[in-house]
This record gives sequence, structure tokens and C-alpha cells, in this order.
Amino acid sequence: MKSRLVLVGALCGAALVASACGTRLDDREFRRVNSGVGGAGEAAAPGADGESATGEMVGTLPMPCNPGPDDRSAFTDTDQGVTADTVKIATIADPGGPKPGLNQGVFDSMEALIGWCNDLGGINGREVELELIDGKILNYNEAVVQACSSAFAMVGSLGVLDNLGTASQLACGLPSTPAAAVNPEQTGADLTYQSLPNPPWTFKVSPGEWLAQERPEVVDAGAAIYTDLPTTQMQAERQVEAYEQIGYDFPVVSPSDLNEQNWGPIVTEMKNKGVTYMTLSASFEEMIPLAKEMDRQDFHPVVELETNYYNDKFPEQAGGVADGFYIRAQTWPFEEAADNAAMAKYLEVMETYKPDGVREYLGLQAFSAGLYFLQAANAAGPDLTRASLIAELEKIDRWDAGGLQAPTAPSKNQGTSCFIMLKVEDGGYVREYPKPDEDADVYNNDIAPGYACPDSKQVELTGDD
Repeated sequence: MKSRLVLVGALCGAALVASACGTRLDDREFRRVNSGVGGAGEAAAPGADGESATGEMVGTLPMPCNPGPDDRSAFTDTDQGVTADTVKIATIADPGGPKPGLNQGVFDSMEALIGWCNDLGGINGREVELELIDGKILNYNEAVVQACSSAFAMVGSLGVLDNLGTASQLACGLPSTPAAAVNPEQTGADLTYQSLPNPPWTFKVSPGEWLAQERPEVVDAGAAIYTDLPTTQMQAERQVEAYEQIGYDFPVVSPSDLNEQNWGPIVTEMKNKGVTYMTLSASFEEMIPLAKEMDRQDFHPVVELETNYYNDKFPEQAGGVADGFYIRAQTWPFEEAADNAAMAKYLEVMETYKPDGVREYLGLQAFSAGLYFLQAANAAGPDLTRASLIAELEKIDRWDAGGLQAPTAPSKNQGTSCFIMLKVEDGGYVREYPKPDEDADVYNNDIAPGYACPDSKQVELTGDD
């Protein structure tokens, strides 16, 4: 079992025990793992010589699902949720909560993936039964308890308050490969394995360093605004602490009300303090009225937003006031599917199995997490148990979902230094960096072509004020 972070104190303090350092790779080892050289290796792929048993691929990843052997005598009931013929998994998201439709793309991407998987034969011939459970934000623990009652594992889940269900998950021994673990209790929990880790004790500053080179004024006076919730406060404080280590100054670190109706005072405060850089830890629904108020007050700092803003609804509904905003991404852009076979396959699967489904960044993360689970479950063979699943998950030292995302080291709970900087423009998104021609030396790197992958740009955080 991989060593884990022990958390103490409240979320808003985000205090981390120093012994968590054992979960981190040092810079040299991380780049070695991400380059695919050395390490413990990956879980075995189906078929021979790196080819899928069905011939289906997700970019460079052989699709793990397959009909299995003709002789089924070795297939029996092996664990909760696993019979000779079926594997039951659960996915939790929050579309029915106070923010209707929140992360609906998680459900839609998982439905598409599992539909495709079952058409290919399932997990070694076992049909995958998918249960979608709505956590409704505040009912996440109840959703986990429901999953505990019958599911083999949670796969592709994403809950705003996922920390509420961690104790129940551990108590019932339920493995999870989430789309994202949001809160520290879940990020650091045993039995949680992320395909795209975001551990709370580190923060990726490479996008901020690039932005400071392109727009030097950003370091002078920053504003970190966040919805007044523990989760978003923690995220804002993490970014402030990390960016201060690379030279940014933040005279404004302020909360906003949930579903804030009056952004005027916050914008006025930023103007009065000469803010040149702004970020908002919230959702695009909050960013749009804030952007409109900034435009009304003729206030135009450089704006950099987190990856969760990468959603078609944001630029469409913003109506131009968000043009020029930067969004840091660590998955391949939907707009560039022609240049990435894995993204092309994802969109094809969505069109085939969930044509009206929501295509969004967090749904793409769920798809990657689902593939990550399927890879390990397939490698476990006929004797599929939670223990054998975890053993296979812990063998996967490098994961990029065939090219859907920047490479990570899931077994080490280690994120990626790679990123793509997108910009909102004309109702959509365009790549700002790295560009294939202007930044060819960066774009054509050996770790993740198409991404910028600078050396060791994960800084350590203490949570100290």
C-alpha cells in the first residue's frame, strides 16, 4: 500500500503533516517516471505486444475491455460486486444538487465508456454494471454508503464535498479511482487512486511562471477571490502560497458569497489596490457576472483560471467579456482532436454512446479514471478482487490515458508538471502556449508532445499563513 498523507485540523487551515513527504517523488525521479524510462512498469495491457485484444485503441492505449477466454471455468464470484459474469461499479457526481447539472459530464462520460466497454466484451468477459448515484453536493456520504452496499469499486466519481464520504468509504473497504479527489481527506485517503492526482501538499507553478514571462505585470499585485466555502478557500490559499514562491504578490485575498449578486465592491477593492492579476476559485457561473462587472468598471487585469473552467458554456454565456482570459489545462483540448488520436476516440465514443452528453473537462477526467480502472481490473484476470485490483493499480507508474492527459504517476499520487495554456476567444478556446510552430522546441518534447513540460515545477506547500 502506498504511503499516505495524514491530515490534521480543519480544511480551511489545510495544515499538512510533514511525514507526507514520503508520498512524493523527487524531481529527478518524477521526470524519469513521466518520460517512461525505468520505474516499476505499468499494469499489463490486454493482447500481445501492446495491442488490444479487440484491436481497439485509445490513442496509444490498448482498450482493456475484451470478451475474455472461451473457457469460463476460472470465473467465479470473487468479491462484493463481482460474479462470474458481471462487475458492478458506482459513479457519484452532483448534478441534482443546489447547482443543477453540476458535473453532469462525469455521468455522461462514464456511461459512454462503459457502454463501449461492454460492446467489446466487458472486463475479461464480465459485463460492467454501472450505477450512477447523485450526491447532490451535500449528500455525498449517503451516496458513498449506497455504493458500499453493492458496488465492487467507485469509478470516475467527483463530489464537491467528497471529504464527507471518506470515513464511510474506508470503513467498507471500497476502492476508488475518482475523476478527481477534491478535498485533502479524499486526496490522501487509502483506497483512493487518481489518474490525474492533485495532492494538496504541492502546487504546479509552471503556468504562473510562463505567464510572468509573457505578462510581467502579473507579479506586481494579485487578487485571489474565492467562493466562501472551505474547499474553494483552501484552493485559493494553495495558489497564493505557491505563486508567492515564484515572485507574485497578493494584496487581495477575499471571499465572495455563494452565488454572489453584487460584485461591485470586490471589483472596486481590486481597482483601488492596483490589481494586475486576478484568479477566481469558483465556477464559471460566478465568473461571468464578475467579468461583466469588471468590464463595466473598465477594469482589465490579467485573468488566469483553473482547469475546471474549460467548459463550452463559459465562453458562450460570457458573451465576449471573458475574451483574453487564460485557462491552464492538463488534458488535450477538445478543439484539437485532429491532432490527438485519443481525443478523437473520446469524442467518437461520446457521439456513439451518449450523443447528447455534456462534453467537459471533468467528464474527460472521469473517462481517464474509468480507463485507469479498466486497465487494472483487466490485468487482475479471472480472480478479480479488491485486493488484486489495488495490486494492479499500484503497478501503474505512468498514466496518460493514451494521450488524453498529461502524464502522471498515479501509484505515487504524483501530479504532472506539464500544461497547456488556453485562452478564451470569440466564444471558444484557442491554444496560447505552446504553439506547434512558434514554440516548436517546447511543443515537441519527449515527455508529452504538445504540452509544455518544464523541469520540476511542483512547489511544496506548508499551509502556513
